[in-house]
Amino acid sequence: MIKVSVIITTYGNPVFLEKCIESVFNQSLEGVELIVVDDNNSNTDARVLTEKIVDNFINSDRKIIYLKHTCNKNGAAARNTGFAVARGKYISLLDSDDEYYVDRLEKCFNKLEQCSNQIAGVYTGCQFRRNEKKYHVHKNVESGNFLVATLACTFMLSTGSNIFVRKSVVDELNGFDDQFLRHQDYEFLVRLFKKYNLEVIPEVLVIKNNENFNLPDVYKMIDIKELFLDKFNSIIKELEFKEQTYIYHSHYISIAEHALRAKEFTISSKYYLKAKDSGMLTLKNRYRKMIFTILNYIK
Repeated sequence: MIKVSVIITTYGNPVFLEKCIESVFNQSLEGVELIVVDDNNSNTDARVLTEKIVDNFINSDRKIIYLKHTCNKNGAAARNTGFAVARGKYISLLDSDDEYYVDRLEKCFNKLEQCSNQIAGVYTGCQFRRNEKKYHVHKNVESGNFLVATLACTFMLSTGSNIFVRKSVVDELNGFDDQFLRHQDYEFLVRLFKKYNLEVIPEVLVIKNNENFNLPDVYKMIDIKELFLDKFNSIIKELEFKEQTYIYHSHYISIAEHALRAKEFTISSKYYLKAKDSGMLTLKNRYRKMIFTILNYIK
């Protein structure tokens, strides 16, 4: 019986891929299948390096379902490629630069086995690393429904590698929306929270190697936000005014801060004003704006 299908999606230089795969093979749970979806373009250095890493595991008798896109599609499409062949009762996502603690899948599996069908999945605490050094641990996790926070993109999932859900729910929601180059996890979770809840395991069981290799420019970020807000406009309009204000304020502040870091001052000012119009800027917002401005002048 295949209990869990782990889907690793990979794109670009596979710096952490070997450790990522090892963390799956080191799991204490039996009945795990591993699917690696290579979203690199064919005949690129990244494809060659990825193939070498995966082939080394396969040649040492490690079972991996290795799927290759002929051209880069995006992370959402790559996950859907994995979903299409997954045979496990549960799906566990893992980005190629992240890692699992050795007992993560066992604890997630056992937890969800005890839950009602109203619970779509589980998530856990997360350790954040940069340059292979721990710099933050997020353990303040709760069970429940986080529709509003997810619409605001403030739900602290920590990483897409923290998604462990029923395969039946993935099938019901028709996987990920491959229009989304960013916010794929939030987009998926909005649809999930419209009907289901998540249960929590209050332990740190996943590692996020947060190297920020692939951040969007400001204009792409604006496009992403507009696509996200447009898709869920009808859901947002059903909420209380205070919740609507919170959602728009959060997105506008996110764009404003991103633009300020990129020294796009006109765009930054525009979205700080939009954030102010949608709700007063908090002391934290003002403090962060001051810090980013000072850092820009220092640079």
